[in-house]
Amino acid sequence: MTNIGIVGTGISGLQLALTLQRAGIGTTVYAERSPDEMRRTRLPNMVMRYSPTVNRERRLGVEHWAHSGSRIDAISPSILGTPIAFTGRLEQAGSAVDFRVYLSRLMEDYADRGGHVVIGRRSPEDIVAGSDAHDLTVVASGRESVNAFFSRDPDRSTYNAPQRLLCAALCRGITPLPATVTMWNAPGVGEGFLYPFFSVHGLVSVIGFEAIPGGPLEPINRVSYDDDPAAFERLTVDLLRQYAPTVYERIDHSEFGITGPLDIMQGAITPTVRRPYCEVAPGRFVVAVGDAYVVNDPICGQGANLGSTSAAVLAEAICQDVAYDEWFCRSLARELWAVAEPVTNFNNSFLVPPQPHVAAILGAATNYPSVADAFCNNFANPAAMWRAIASPDRAAAFLASAGPAQPAMSRAS
Repeated sequence: MTNIGIVGTGISGLQLALTLQRAGIGTTVYAERSPDEMRRTRLPNMVMRYSPTVNRERRLGVEHWAHSGSRIDAISPSILGTPIAFTGRLEQAGSAVDFRVYLSRLMEDYADRGGHVVIGRRSPEDIVAGSDAHDLTVVASGRESVNAFFSRDPDRSTYNAPQRLLCAALCRGITPLPATVTMWNAPGVGEGFLYPFFSVHGLVSVIGFEAIPGGPLEPINRVSYDDDPAAFERLTVDLLRQYAPTVYERIDHSEFGITGPLDIMQGAITPTVRRPYCEVAPGRFVVAVGDAYVVNDPICGQGANLGSTSAAVLAEAICQDVAYDEWFCRSLARELWAVAEPVTNFNNSFLVPPQPHVAAILGAATNYPSVADAFCNNFANPAAMWRAIASPDRAAAFLASAGPAQPAMSRAS
């Protein structure tokens, strides 16, 4: 009987395990932490899952948060100092759930359905040694084991260093727009986000900053909350006042505060594409999925969604094949890049000032609700987004297909 080893319990690893389990394929999941330990860790990210990911969860029977307040029905971008500000309504709702809640529950679902879980950190040597026990080993974790197996692909990796310094925190006393992701951009300074978030504390708000290195947002990535919580909170409020005034207006200063010392993440990501497979012994391969394969800056909220999509592609390839040899790996590499390339391209394009044809789309979205809706729905369809913004001709075709009808009045936020 086929048995697949899956190292890592992020969204890609667990959705892969649940999908293969549903298909009757044997799996072993290697987890660094137990579900209870996962719930007690530091905030790992600020994920918003778009409708294709939520739909996969529904098919897998793990859509547990439909009534939690985590629903996202709209995206509301704006650019400071310009007229650009609009709200696009999503055709299908997304969801924003703390991964400490999300991943621990999916791991429990997998185990409750008879899945085999091995707890403990796996070194590269452990993975190589364990490959004999599996027909194929999948690395679904972006930890140090990645570099041992999957080298950086220089032709597909645009950057050699982080383009943003990241900070996200869970907080109370700041009211997001209902069921809406507010995205703001301060040219030359950075970007930020605010949206409702179902967390280990229940429903709260998540505020995120993406600071251009060396710019005025950078201190939020450097200041330690643990050393001086009040100073961190004052800095957060001050930066919002300067660079996100519409968000600042939603603060209740008598109630505002970070929910706890574990509810902050600070760091930086170098966007990287790796080669997605490696032969670790004659006829034994490890393949990469999720952050082990492609890691993007979270500026467009695509990481978990690409991880989910890539896991679905890998699961289908495993189910349709009987030999997990180099031919399988080469075919899989083509299929994975077909879904990862538009995500990577469109994500990287938002790390630089918008080109004129992209600015034209944003301007049209400000004035026409149909364009705003079409543009924001493309966050759930990265291939369509990249088609829309890849060139001036494609932008013109997108605007023509979006069919501006009436100028926006009440839709801007």
